[in-house]
Amino acid sequence: MSTLSTKVGALQDRIQDALADMKSRDRALLLGLVLFTIVMVFAPSVWWMSSGVKTLEAQLADREDTLRRIEILAAENAEAEAEFVALSERLAAKADVDISSFMEKAADKVQIREKLDSVRKTTETDDGILQEAVYAVKLSDVSQQELANFLAEVEGSDMPMRIRSFKAKLRKRKGESTLHVDMDIASYKVVQDGLGEAE
Repeated sequence: MSTLSTKVGALQDRIQDALADMKSRDRALLLGLVLFTIVMVFAPSVWWMSSGVKTLEAQLADREDTLRRIEILAAENAEAEAEFVALSERLAAKADVDISSFMEKAADKVQIREKLDSVRKTTETDDGILQEAVYAVKLSDVSQQELANFLAEVEGSDMPMRIRSFKAKLRKRKGESTLHVDMDIASYKVVQDGLGEAE
């Protein structure tokens, strides 16, 4: 350790002697050269480190954003699964209801049973999870109020169905206006095999 101190001290003495022999202008030039060299050596390192830090910060922000999106998607997925289960239970509760009988009962309730001409299944599709059956429903000689009462009875029943198409023709006879109505009503049912796979 003492040898190192001796060498450093000798070097300092030499530098001081060399600086003492120089003119002040030469000393200023040497000092400028030393500072320029230090700046040229350390500036790129500082720039590289700063650039690396910025890159890491950008990557961190990107990963935080990705994590937030994943959390949002996970929450939405959990909500969608809960809705699917609730809807499946609702559909399963009405799975055994015959649509033709249901329509006849709805017509009976609003006292237009004789005006319900037909309820006929036209198509049935199955995507492995949900089965959709479409029924053609015909009503004849109904008043606007009777039609409104019938639709309110059908839609207020909590049956898993919706009206896909609706056509009404106005007929006037002896000063009285009546409607002839053609509707396509889709009913839905959960396919049990599809429900098992979804769960």
